[in-house]
Amino acid sequence: MPVREPSWRRSMSGAAGVVVRFYLGVALVGFVWHAVAQDSNDVWRAPPGSTGASLLTGPAIGLVMGLGVVQLFRGLELYMRWLPELHHEFRAVLGRLERTEVFILAAASALGEEILFRGAMLDAWGLSASTVVFALVHIPPRRNLWPWTLSAGVLGWGLGELTLATGDLGAAVTAHFVINLLNLTYITTRLPRARVEATAAGPVLGGYVGDVAAFRSLLAHPRSDALDGGGPMRPASLRGTRWWALPRRRGG
Repeated sequence: MPVREPSWRRSMSGAAGVVVRFYLGVALVGFVWHAVAQDSNDVWRAPPGSTGASLLTGPAIGLVMGLGVVQLFRGLELYMRWLPELHHEFRAVLGRLERTEVFILAAASALGEEILFRGAMLDAWGLSASTVVFALVHIPPRRNLWPWTLSAGVLGWGLGELTLATGDLGAAVTAHFVINLLNLTYITTRLPRARVEATAAGPVLGGYVGDVAAFRSLLAHPRSDALDGGGPMRPASLRGTRWWALPRRRGG
């Protein structure tokens, strides 16, 4: 009787599967680097004698930080052209993802990058050098998207400071995971708000509500390609159409 592959493994195909395998390699590099350089396998950096309560404090702080970062960039999306353009670049690469793929991608990238940059590199090279390298590996596909590299540097510095303040990777991994989970859900289920909603009335904040709604829509419709979370499906004739080719909504 043939052995069936797990459903999550069957779903991880194409670009998503490549990304997951890449981040598993990144995590392995960080683990080995830390073990050799620090003569320790404790890449998580957990302080001796840590209690359950103390180990949960970091993730709680990371959750708040992650939600705050996502909320900030949802507001900036209406004013910074590079954010919607970066959204479309990632959407073109990732395509439509199932809910399992979104979760695994978010977890793999958060764990892989944090183990390497905040687990191994922070100890070996310090905060400044690890932040610069973290920014430089986030190279955009086009030169006009360079602010993404700058924002990655700012985020990397914040995650490094968070790791030093809390003493372990719990806060940084949680913040990174929350940011990735909500952003991947948003990218793969919705078009950028700045390109869909009328902006005459000013910024439409409330990224928490929108992202949670999009994630719930993804749970209900794993292969959803809705224009706006929970909205109508995109007609086949519009799939792959760039935002500037879509009809504009009239304000009112």
